[in-house]
Parts: sequence; structure tokens; C-alpha cells
Amino acid sequence: TTNPPPPADSSAKGTMAMKRVAVRALREVSRAPATPSVSACRFSTSPASADDNMLHRTSMPHVSETALGGQSHPMIQPDVFVAPSATVVGDVQINFGASVWYNAVIRGDKNQVKVGAKASVGDRVSVSTVASLDSGFPAICDIGYDTVIGSGSSLVSCTVMPGATIGENCVILEGALVEAKATVLPGSVVPPGRRVPAGQIWGGNPVEYVGENDPEHGNEGVVESESLMAADHIDEFLPINTAFWQKE
Repeated sequence: TTNPPPPADSSAKGTMAMKRVAVRALREVSRAPATPSVSACRFSTSPASADDNMLHRTSMPHVSETALGGQSHPMIQPDVFVAPSATVVGDVQINFGASVWYNAVIRGDKNQVKVGAKASVGDRVSVSTVASLDSGFPAICDIGYDTVIGSGSSLVSCTVMPGATIGENCVILEGALVEAKATVLPGSVVPPGRRVPAGQIWGGNPVEYVGENDPEHGNEGVVESESLMAADHIDEFLPINTAFWQKE
């Protein structure tokens, strides 16, 4: 007996996944320090130049006395979308299917930052850490899987558990805990050490209890749409710019 051929859908998905990994590999190879056009030039329709504005790199190591070799390097999985204008520095781990959008900055310089699978770090988001917490707990910033961090938000050495949603322009300060499937409304401030319980909606400055999330309607739809949009953007950007259009 012979095994039946795999379904056409799974074959197509496998082909697309291999394509994204190949594009990612080409992109990483192109990031030699001596190359004047690295990441930001992929936006440009003009020939690359040695201008300092064209030297942006999406991921960079950070000098660390405790790290092996004296530098801590970001660990980014192959299918992660890091926008050309985003920056990931130092001891940062970004898991499968996550996305880091335009002009976002993730800094693992003072402590580690973890971004879970299929998490979405929105446009202009700032993620940073402090050296230590008064509570004695690790001062890492831990963003769980299937979380959505809204545009313009700022996170500092906090924990956002799986399935949580942080609205736009929020501030989550050091030691704060946003539990699973909780929602922080746009423009809110979570003070240091504050806990937002699981499945609840909090908002304001400082945050206060607003209501309960519907357990049957989480953020799964938003997470899936962010993941699909990130896949489209991975395919869109090349390791070179589009100046060749002007030559045609």
C-alpha cells in the first residue's frame, strides 16, 4: 500500500513557510556592517548611499560583562516579522510567529526581554527594562504568547501574561502584572507593582476596575489577523531596496 498524498492546503502552507525562511536568510546575509544599505534602505526608491540615515539595523548586540563573549545578542525565530524601521537590542528572545511593527523598540540592555509566540508588538511601542526591582523579583519584561500590545504603548520590566490585550498608548510600569486574558484600555497607566487580574478590564490613570471580559470572545481574532498581516509584510520587503525600478 502507498500513503495518500498530503492535502493541497498543507503543501501550499509548507511552501510559503519555506519561502519566508529563505527570504529571512537572504535578509540576514545582507546585513554586513560594511554595507551602506541594510534595512532602512528597503523603504527607499533611490539608489543606496553611505548616508548615516541608511545604516539602520533591526537587531543589534549589546555589550554585557555577564554574556558569553562580552555581548548579548537577540534571538529571533526565522518566521518572526521585525519591521525594517524597528529595533531589537541586546538580550531579547522573540518566539515563533511574533511580530514587531514599525518604529517599535525592544531593549534588552539592563535585563532580558521575552516575547511569546504570535505576540504582536505594535507600531512605536517601547519595551525596556530596569536593573532591579524593589520587590526582589527578576526585572525582566515578559510578554506572553497570543498577546496584543497596542501602538504607542510603553512597557518597563513588567509581565503581560498569555492572551492579554494592552490598548494603544498605555504605560505598564516596572513590576506590574497583567494576567491572562485581561484587557488594559487605551491610554491607561498601570503603576509599579499593580496587578490586573485575569479576565478583567481595567482602565484609567492609574488603572481601576472597569468590568469583566466575555470569556467566549477573547483576542483570538485579533491575534490571527496580526499574524496573517505580518506574513504578508515578510513577503513584501526584500534585502535590497527598489531603486532598480527607476532603471527599467
